[in-house]
Amino acid sequence: MTARGAGRGRRLGLTRDKVIAAAVAMIDRDGPDAFSLRKLATELGIENMSLYNHIPNKDALLDGVAEAVLAGIVFPEQRGGTWQERIRAHAAAFRAAAKQHPKAFPLVLTRPTQSPAALEAMRSTLACFDELRLAPEEVVHVLRGYTAFMVGSIMRELGYAIYLGAMDNDQVQQRTEAIAASGDPLLTATAPYLADSDPDTEFQYGLELLISGLAARVGGS
Repeated sequence: MTARGAGRGRRLGLTRDKVIAAAVAMIDRDGPDAFSLRKLATELGIENMSLYNHIPNKDALLDGVAEAVLAGIVFPEQRGGTWQERIRAHAAAFRAAAKQHPKAFPLVLTRPTQSPAALEAMRSTLACFDELRLAPEEVVHVLRGYTAFMVGSIMRELGYAIYLGAMDNDQVQQRTEAIAASGDPLLTATAPYLADSDPDTEFQYGLELLISGLAARVGGS
């Protein structure tokens, strides 16, 4: 016996790609915590069972969302310029995608995936450092250091980690006073800067710190 509604998705011309695209749009709009297969089915105008013609379960769908968002990043061509310029362009493309999908992008950063899109992201990062001729083990260390910075910085900017931005002047002042009230000279001196946050400045500073550190290690500039 055919489950009620099981063929409706096929009759409507649904595909796995269309289901995932709808899920990306919903998560970007409502956030991952509000997402469910039932709500997605309602959004698509089908019954719940019809979704299972295209995806086996919610975890598989969320993996598909992460893959789709990652696959949508247009990494720059790895031709011309210095390795520093290439990694800056690579980081800018990754961060731009995060800002384009602020609610869905954390799935890219938190769900393990061996998809072609994930492999291409790793390959494109490794290619930025190819001219340095590092040993395979060391270039993987560089890759993971860069990735750790990108994940931490983006998650913080998107509000999924400790975040001190998006506060009005009164809130910044209150936080500055609270930090300074500790009496610790280091905390007091840095309180105005600890209390506020500029994602653009901090992202660029952190990236340049990584680049200059690697350049010093390999003897470049």
